[in-house]
Amino acid sequence: MGTLGKAYGSYGAYILASKQIIDFLTNRAKPIIYSTAPSLFDTALANESLDFIIKNKQLLKEKIEKNLTIIKNILGLKSQSLIIPILIGDNKLVKKIQENLKQNGFLVGAIRQPTVKDAIIRLIAKIDINEDDLTKVCNLLKDSNVNK
Repeated sequence: MGTLGKAYGSYGAYILASKQIIDFLTNRAKPIIYSTAPSLFDTALANESLDFIIKNKQLLKEKIEKNLTIIKNILGLKSQSLIIPILIGDNKLVKKIQENLKQNGFLVGAIRQPTVKDAIIRLIAKIDINEDDLTKVCNLLKDSNVNK
């Protein structure tokens, strides 16, 4: 099973399974029964995205690694994902940090309690972010003493 959102730029999901399982899900799984099938456009968009990912696999991997290295070198945070939760632990402080980053041109999530156990900044280091911008936002976060 996989989703077609985010990296694929579409929506929906897919399941690769035997005919028996697909038949069972088609007739018994409420999320399938009571939802609308993706449009032809959404299916084509997901297919084009998959083709792009396959053709550019090495370049995409290198960009992901570069972004993760910048985050590790500046913030000391090791991750296997480009979605980086940075523990702040204080609802007021997380909003203050978010506002400071916004004033510097960066939009990041300030996820607060009760949505999460402890307040976090959610940095998303997408592969299309400029390397200098990622370095700048990481340095701003470091200067905010967020990971201490």
